[in-house]
Amino acid sequence: MARDSLNTLCEARIWTPHIEVNFSSYTFVRRYRPAMPQRGRHPCSLHKLLSLSFVLATAGCDATAPASPVLLVEQVNHWAMPAAGAKIPAPRGLAFDTNGDLFVLDDAGRILVFSVDGKLNRHWFMPEYTTGKPEGICLFHDGRIAVADTHYHRVVFFNRKGKVLSMHGEHGSESGQFIYLSSLTQDAVGNYYVCEYGGNDRVQKFDVNGNSLAVFGGFGTGDGQFQRPMGVVWKDGSIYVADAINNRIQVFQDDGRFVRILGEEAGIPQLHYPYDLVGGPKEDLFAIEYGGNRVTRLNLQGMTLGTYGTSGHNIGQFSTPWGLAVDQSGRIVVADTGNRRLVELHR
Repeated sequence: MARDSLNTLCEARIWTPHIEVNFSSYTFVRRYRPAMPQRGRHPCSLHKLLSLSFVLATAGCDATAPASPVLLVEQVNHWAMPAAGAKIPAPRGLAFDTNGDLFVLDDAGRILVFSVDGKLNRHWFMPEYTTGKPEGICLFHDGRIAVADTHYHRVVFFNRKGKVLSMHGEHGSESGQFIYLSSLTQDAVGNYYVCEYGGNDRVQKFDVNGNSLAVFGGFGTGDGQFQRPMGVVWKDGSIYVADAINNRIQVFQDDGRFVRILGEEAGIPQLHYPYDLVGGPKEDLFAIEYGGNRVTRLNLQGMTLGTYGTSGHNIGQFSTPWGLAVDQSGRIVVADTGNRRLVELHR
């Protein structure tokens, strides 16, 4: 029995179900033997069966509601979060770089960088983190790492080695000021967009040098208004915002003009507290549902293309997931915040 170390990658993919997991201490007790191939069975069929059972159970709850299509997953890996002293921190924001390295924010105030195979390459701390921890991260085209330093009301820019390059913002409600930053994204020409909540509940747009270009949103439930905007992504000239408490995704032109509520025209069921949103490698979006404990894939019209996950602590389950990242191959990593782990999904 071994406690997870900084460089441990915990996998749950090719073993039969003789695995006991104590998530409170992150000690894995393994009583298993390799799964023996059986005629007519795929070695990764366990996750498909879990996904199928989720759909059947969900459909049984409401005979009038159509079951959501399944997001098929071939392989699931669990990465234990590295300890910070005696504490196992919880992951929050995630982002992939073009090499497949994963950048992770956690509630210990750290930025951690994992290689493709789950090894921790390096980490560093935020300049300050006693008041509160950062929530969002974006890797800029010019190589800078931008972090939404939520409780310090600013964006902090790092280089790849963790050196602070600059900071942008202060507390307030004027242009260029923030209450609680939650997430950020960048468009094709280098402009960046910052979501914030806590009273402002808006999105601010800046050029690559931090000059203000637009401000849109405001607190409320109407079109173009937000209650806790948490995730934002630019895709093909449009801005998509995860409007968490209003249980929806809103779409804007990149100058801030409201376009529509995603999926509203088709009567597509609303999401359950969407907390993060990223663009997929195709004409698609991926949302993490904090209240629904699942990953949802949507097309750009809002149609659900597949869901994965239920509430819990085992394989195929999440507990209040906070963020996600998707690389160009379609590999998904979820910040399974309540379970204090990262979950990697291969489709």
